Amino acid sequence: MTSRQLMDSITRDMDHPRGGIEERIELDTRRHRMGWGRFVLSDVEGTPLKGAELKLIQKRHEFLFGSNLFKLGDFRTDAENELYEKRFKKVFNHASLPFYWDTMEPSPGKLRFAEDSQKIARRPATDFAVRWCHENRIRPKGHWLFCDNFVPRWLPQNSRDLMILLEERIATLAGRYGKTVTIWDTVNEAFSYPRFFSKTIGGSVTPQDYVYEVFRLAEKYFPNYTELCYNDGTDISFEPFHYSTSPVYLLAQNLLERGVRLGGLGMQFHLYGELNDFASDGKRHFFFDPHHLFNVLDQYALLGIPLHITEISLPTYPGLPRREAEELQAKVLRNFYRLWFSQKNMKSIVWWNLVDQTAYGDENKFDAGLLGKNLEEKPAYRVLDDLVNREWHTECRVKTDENGVADWNGFYGDYDLEITLNQTTVKREISLSSYSHNELRLNL
Repeated sequence: MTSRQLMDSITRDMDHPRGGIEERIELDTRRHRMGWGRFVLSDVEGTPLKGAELKLIQKRHEFLFGSNLFKLGDFRTDAENELYEKRFKKVFNHASLPFYWDTMEPSPGKLRFAEDSQKIARRPATDFAVRWCHENRIRPKGHWLFCDNFVPRWLPQNSRDLMILLEERIATLAGRYGKTVTIWDTVNEAFSYPRFFSKTIGGSVTPQDYVYEVFRLAEKYFPNYTELCYNDGTDISFEPFHYSTSPVYLLAQNLLERGVRLGGLGMQFHLYGELNDFASDGKRHFFFDPHHLFNVLDQYALLGIPLHITEISLPTYPGLPRREAEELQAKVLRNFYRLWFSQKNMKSIVWWNLVDQTAYGDENKFDAGLLGKNLEEKPAYRVLDDLVNREWHTECRVKTDENGVADWNGFYGDYDLEITLNQTTVKREISLSSYSHNELRLNL
């Protein structure tokens, strides 16, 4: 099989989807990601203003498009760091920040919050990362409060003592970031790895029901508006799928039935592996089948909570010529993002490592960045830019009628508004929101 034949085999079900798939994506994108707004304009005496021209330009999405921010300030030169920030802000309004316990507290009580903390690769100081996000109007997410791995080696091998220290950690994070970081991966990867799976990553001794207990601790210390999410790996989220008896579904259902404030369900999407496994006759081809993906997402949506695609790695597969590998990465990115963006309960889509050769360990052999190792734009980055900033972008003009009313339709998000009447222009910022009535009455 030639490389071209292999690529065509991988994308077969995307190129020739089942009947109704493409129609669903188009319809649900308009239905769930766009809305109608109304302006009602009058003068100071309440008389309707007819013929006012309104110009709207979208500048930010309500939907969260993100990436991890692990390389913030971590490149060798100022020029590289500036370029990283520039290209991050161009396509993302959301960032996953590293709150890994092992690098946040390398020794007991020595916490790396402050901006002048000890430098650790791929782990910017959290004060710095949170400040940068808010200065650039990017919503930060804490990744994570607890995971069974990437924990300090000095933790006691005793579940009771461990939970005492974990409560102190959660209370400290809530006290410092409770008002500035309002979405957290509360528990990460409870299914994905057995304890002590790695010689280089510390393990922990957790109680049998630790997922429930960690959520209860988070609820105790974080404000009630904080979105407390559960996040797990690619295979457990999509592969052992048996509708209402799927493992992740059962865990989330159990937490909700026990009264846990589960604010979202995160599913990773790292497609590392052998190319032949993803071919049409391969054992992992289902990842490229839109029908299967919709089945999974629709089942999880029955939980009635937000869904998140939390960690995306679409490789530039080393088994293909580089140009064809980048072409495949760009093509499948477009297909996956369109599908995820259309799903009603989906609230965020988060790429993982933005730049090639900045991933964890041997993941670097897959070059799953949107930018090359020298921060140059890859075709996949340009596809995402086109989706976020052009295809899913609204610019429009409307006029008020004899009642001073103008209705308009656009993607949910923030807009620059310009109103012109009788050679007078008024400018302001407005929002079109899926959480709002979206009727704005103005006296000019």
